[in-house]
Amino acid sequence: MSDDDRDFEERQERASDIRELISEDAEDSFITSLPPTNGDEQKFRQIGFEGFASFTKALSHNLIGLVEKTSFESLLTAIQKGTQIGFEQVQLGGGIRKLVNPLNAYSFQLIGDDSNGARMASAPSFASRNTAVDMVERYWMALSRDIPFDRYDENPLIAEACEDLNQLGFEQEFGFTCTPNTIFRGSYDGCDVGPHVSQFLLQNFQFGNQPIAQLQNYPRENLDYLTDIDTWKQVNNGDIDPTDSDTIEGTRHIITLRDAGQWVHIDLPFQSGLWATLILFQLNAKISNTSPYANGQINTSEAFGSFGAPDIGIQSGLAAVYGLKHAWFQKWCVHRRLRPEVYAQRLELFRRGDLGNSPDRPFDDQLFNQLFGEGAQVWRETRVLDRIFEYNQQQNSTYNRGDRNGTWLLPIAFPEGSPTHPAYPGGHSAFIAAAATILKAFFADEVFPEPKIPISNGQQLDNYVGPTLTVHGELNKLIANITLFRDGAGMHWRTDGTALGPNNSYDRSPTGLETGGNLLGEKMAVSMLRDVKRTYREVVGSFEFQSISGKKISI
Repeated sequence: MSDDDRDFEERQERASDIRELISEDAEDSFITSLPPTNGDEQKFRQIGFEGFASFTKALSHNLIGLVEKTSFESLLTAIQKGTQIGFEQVQLGGGIRKLVNPLNAYSFQLIGDDSNGARMASAPSFASRNTAVDMVERYWMALSRDIPFDRYDENPLIAEACEDLNQLGFEQEFGFTCTPNTIFRGSYDGCDVGPHVSQFLLQNFQFGNQPIAQLQNYPRENLDYLTDIDTWKQVNNGDIDPTDSDTIEGTRHIITLRDAGQWVHIDLPFQSGLWATLILFQLNAKISNTSPYANGQINTSEAFGSFGAPDIGIQSGLAAVYGLKHAWFQKWCVHRRLRPEVYAQRLELFRRGDLGNSPDRPFDDQLFNQLFGEGAQVWRETRVLDRIFEYNQQQNSTYNRGDRNGTWLLPIAFPEGSPTHPAYPGGHSAFIAAAATILKAFFADEVFPEPKIPISNGQQLDNYVGPTLTVHGELNKLIANITLFRDGAGMHWRTDGTALGPNNSYDRSPTGLETGGNLLGEKMAVSMLRDVKRTYREVVGSFEFQSISGKKISI
């Protein structure tokens, strides 16, 4: 066939048809009803504590660290307008810290469902028992940052954390019992099998001609931040920005929560998905039967720009970026959930007597019980606060902070604390779930080849021997790792990322609320796969894999 014989008009018509079909699917999937919220913003405004349970970091705050009404309302006005000019009118506090990219909440995407048309369950309310138990886990994670994962089963602090969380009803709230093997892990299929850290964050690989050893910078042991109220208020108000002032000790593979927190401190959204893609190709992992190159339909050519590494790698990376767009809409335009470091400061206000009338018995204070609701009982039951007070006293004394006294503030792994965007849903949780879902669709679920485990204090890798690991199980573990490592650094609630209770515990019935960025990212990736599938010249089979909830997905 010569060029003159090719019908480009027919090609133009076909390309137009595909774009129209993709547009129709996106339009059909767009939900126009108002997104659900937990009602915290309205509730606390009505009782005279506007912004008490909302994101306000970098806005203007009063002397005890509560947001100024006019500053908070300037943010809400800007969000309502959704324009560049509108956000330039937001009244910041010190002005050193800036808001992180709120206009991304309004951006469009050309593949997959539109971010503003996606819906997810509202975050648990500030005064819920779920949020309080979640906060207790944040405290125990902070206290456990320097315990090697492979020593959990013999560490008394981990045993104490399991006992405390279980007696508070952790299983009822999050779907599983805490043991040394399950604590601080996800509840998806494969998350509790083998090493705590996914193979995709351990294995060495080639990035083109460059060998990549997954040794990473790890911070100084027993050094946390924002444990004194003076520094906390300066950072919260945006008066100072200690970003990039981490104290680094050396390099090693991830063996502790502190190491893990540093990985998700400065990673790029597409990095973990790209790393996983390169590792799978290097290990010659089996491509799913969706691909005609894998199922035997094509034998005279091989995959490359379609169904090969260039295709799968970029699809995974693009899914991660679009997952961020979906998370940003929910963060800024819907939920505006406060970070755990702020909830802890609310507790500290009562301990100090800055709020309430009973500093000696804060949990019996009428105002405390009004603001913390069902969660107040959790703080009367848990044993973690005494541990936190003692730890923070040691931090403040050692590093000459504040009045050198203890506090109930959450020890934070990063000098700058949490980022200046709302907590729910987690951006990391959305982008890693989206990226990993793409990989589940393109790679078959089989035994993971040549698994490794870190040894010699994280300086080397050795062959792993133990229960069988699978490719999709390790992808699920990667989703949970990237999500919960942010929790371990003090950035997020468990429900910001992983699903609430039995809804996403793989061995339970799929009931409950679809909270968290993991499900949001997975759903977005599924819509991308729906659209991308139409663009191939090859005869493509169905994308079939298991959701993190345990349900079968077929596209």
